[in-house]
Amino acid sequence: MKIEYTISEDDFLAFQLFTSSQSERINKKKKKGRIFLTLTSLAIAMYFFFIHSILVAVYCLIISIFCALFYPKYFIWRYKKHYQNFIKESYSKRFGEKAEIELLTDSIRSKDKTGEGTINTSEIENVNETARHFFIKISTGLSLIIPKRDLNNSAEVKAKFSSIGLTVTDFLSWEWK
Repeated sequence: MKIEYTISEDDFLAFQLFTSSQSERINKKKKKGRIFLTLTSLAIAMYFFFIHSILVAVYCLIISIFCALFYPKYFIWRYKKHYQNFIKESYSKRFGEKAEIELLTDSIRSKDKTGEGTINTSEIENVNETARHFFIKISTGLSLIIPKRDLNNSAEVKAKFSSIGLTVTDFLSWEWK
């Protein structure tokens, strides 16, 4: 089965955000940042309360509440912005380029303007499916991004992955959050 597609900036961004959302390290960083900012501003509020500067203490308490409530949204916004800038710097020459993969019984052949490659199916760690993409993770750390917008039938592609022994993990309801 041959699949021809075009990679866009949004495809790279979706891949980076999906990979980040699955990273235990990044999820811990988000949690630690929220706790640190909340507790730090709470400690400052308590300090000002004990030195009888109630107005400043209330101000710091409000900041603490805002940190607890809105830090996750800020974190999500900041990481998305970071990845957008990274992608523009690193991959801008690949936007709009045509690529092709061929799913064979024991391998996947990929071809783009930089060259051709063959990936043994035994070296594929996983295939993840989101609502808009298939992400094929290879044991070397590289990945293939297949946007569904260029597919005639994504169910057929999923069935082909299964027929060559690859399990497709369903993340159809995934969102960057």
